[in-house]
Order: sequence, then C-alpha cells, then structure tokens
Amino acid sequence: MEVFAIMFIGLIVLLMIGVPVAFAMIASSAMVLGYTRGFDAIPLEMISQRTLYGVNSFTLLAIPAFLFIGRLMNSAGISDRVFDVARTMVGHLKGGLGHVNVVASMLFAGMSGSAVADAGGLGALEIKAMEDDGYPTGFSAAVTASSATIGPIIPPSIPAVIYGALANASIAAIFLASIIPGLIMGLGLMVMVAIISHRRGFPTRARARLDEFLRAISRGLLPMLTPLIIIVGILSGVFTPTEASVVALLYCMIISFLVYRSITFRDFLDILRATAIDTAALLFIIAGSALYSWVLARYQVTALVADFLLATVTDPLALMLLLAGFILLIGLFIDSVPALFLLTPLLVPVVTQYGIDPVHFGVVMIFTLMIGLITPPVGTVLFTIQKITGMSFVGLVRETIPFYIPLFVVLLIITCFPSIVMLLPNLVLN
Repeated sequence: MEVFAIMFIGLIVLLMIGVPVAFAMIASSAMVLGYTRGFDAIPLEMISQRTLYGVNSFTLLAIPAFLFIGRLMNSAGISDRVFDVARTMVGHLKGGLGHVNVVASMLFAGMSGSAVADAGGLGALEIKAMEDDGYPTGFSAAVTASSATIGPIIPPSIPAVIYGALANASIAAIFLASIIPGLIMGLGLMVMVAIISHRRGFPTRARARLDEFLRAISRGLLPMLTPLIIIVGILSGVFTPTEASVVALLYCMIISFLVYRSITFRDFLDILRATAIDTAALLFIIAGSALYSWVLARYQVTALVADFLLATVTDPLALMLLLAGFILLIGLFIDSVPALFLLTPLLVPVVTQYGIDPVHFGVVMIFTLMIGLITPPVGTVLFTIQKITGMSFVGLVRETIPFYIPLFVVLLIITCFPSIVMLLPNLVLN
C-alpha cells in the first residue's frame, strides 16, 4: 500500500504543484526504488535503461508524422477548404454555421488527430466565420471547443497510437472502433446545436446549389482523402499504422507543395521545428512513463488494484462505469496525454481480468479524457479557445455546459454497449 501511495498519490501531487509530467513520473518511480532499496542504492543505470527502452518503439514513429500532418494542414490553408465543404453540406440547417462547425471538425479529425490542433487551427476560422454571420461569440466558442474533441476520436488519432503502444493493442482495431463513436458524437453535438439554435432564433442560410457543392468538393477532395489512405492502407495490409502515417505525410506534403503551392520553404522549416519540439516533449513523457510502468509491474501495484476491484466489483459493466468516472476525475486535473501514460499500465491489466476487450476500453478511456479537455480546471482546449476569443474563462465554461449533455450520453452508450464500439473491428478484422 505504501508503494501505491508513492506511485499514484505522489505522482498526482507532483503534477498538481507544476512538476513537468516526465520528471514527475521519473521522480515518483525513483522514490519507490529509494523507499524499497534505500535512497543510497537507487539503481540509476537501470532508470536510464528503462527510460530509453520506452522510446525504442517502431510504433511511436507515427506520432511525429501525425503531428507534422496536423501542422501542415493548418499552415497550407486546408482548413478553409474543409470548412467550405462542410458549409455546402449542412449550412442550410437551422443554426447552419454551428452544424458546419461540427461537420468541419469531423472532416478535419481525419487529418490532424489532435484536439488542440483542431481548436487552434480550424477553430479560429470557425469562430470568425460564425461571428461574422451574427452568432454570439460565446455560442461560437462553445461549439468550437466541443467539436474539437472529435479530433482524437475519429482516426487517425495520436492518443489511439499512444494507447495502442502502451496497452499492446492493435492500433488498426482502435482506429476502426473509434469511427462509430466519433460519428455518434458529432451527431449528438449537432442535435444540441439545433436545439439551442431554435431557442435563440439563430439564422438559416440558403441551401447550397449543386455547382457550389461540387466546387467545394473539388477544392477539398485531395486533403479529405488522407484518412482514406491511412485506413485502407492499414486494412489492406499494404503498410502498418506507422508506415501509413509516413505515407499520409508524404501525400500531404505533395498536395501542399506541388498542387496547392501554399507552403514556402520557410513555412516548411517552421513547421518542422515546431513538430520536432512537440515530438521531443511527447517522447520524453513516453520515456518517463516506461519507467513508471515497469515499477508498477515490478512491485505488483496493478495486481493490488485488480485484487481490490475483484473483491468489491463483480460485474464488468459496473467496473466500466466505475472506471469511466475515475478516468473523468483524473481528466479534470491532468491533460489527456499524461493521463493516458498514467492510467493505461495501471488499468488495462485490471479490465482484461474481467474479460473486457482492451480495444473497447481504450476507446472509452480516450473518449472520457477528451471530455476532460473542455472541463475546468485543466481544460487545454478551453484555454486554447479562450486565447482565440478573449472571453473570460467562466463565461466560456458557462456557454459550454449544454454540450456536456450529448458527450455524456455518448459516453454512456459506448460504455454500456460494447457491440457498437466493436462492430467495425469485428466485421473488418474478424
């Protein structure tokens, strides 16, 4: 129990006082080793070996590729093209640009795989367009923040790659399992947009003509093929998820440089530099989590948690609901990526003992952590949108509250009905 307190509670305390995630994981692991072996006998060589081992993974090469794709899409003006496609599809509905906002995020999710990239790139465009059309800033910001969380759900998804690597689960299966929840999520947000729009009397645009729709599709077709290349390539066995990310990156570079010619060499260097910084920070967290996971296994902390839950909870559904609440609580205070590194090695061995598919659990975990991105006090997407709009944080949270309803409804659906989540993986991958 002392080891569990140091490993988990100690880590939470370090994170809450502002210690960077990677250092917090390494420090809490070192404290356990010092507590059990003596602080004068901490195996420093073993700590370095375990941290380096954590990033020695072919699968993790997909992370910088997806980060690069997201930044490239934003810098190349792809966001405008995607937004125009969504506008011609659903812009005529009541509260049209609110629906356009959600659909555009669903389309962009298949390219960036990141909620913050969606909010910071496409989000700025969406909010400006809605404000110019007469929508209140608060409503525009709330819709944008909520729809941005679709980014890591619909594949490709950086959190899915991370979870798959940590849980030793099929990334292809996680990608497939995330598609239906992502679509239901988008539909739920659109229902809430429609309800609010009817109550507030928001405007309706004229339905786009066929030639406008075809023109928008022709402008946005090439970037929207990116997720198709990834999914079809993986499922056909032509390349692995990691190789698919690189192929998709090369494709995006070709259309940005040679087709649209919207990226200069200086822009490319800036994107490369920013991606390298993001990748280094993320891989440092992964290295720290590798040591943390090893210490968890070495001192059988996961076995203690499993034994406790087995003695108190017998029903798998009850366990899933309990863990969803626990993950949501963690997501209120810790960003989604660090939370994945913290919770995956601790909880996956537990759920497998209950016969719960790790792929199903991974989708539920990622979805729950995405809700945390728009929930105070540590809502990364909320702070991103606040920076764009200049709104007060309290005012933004107040406007976002109605959109929690469809998100929690979808969370209950995918938690209680695993067949919905596993439909595509079972159908395609047998």
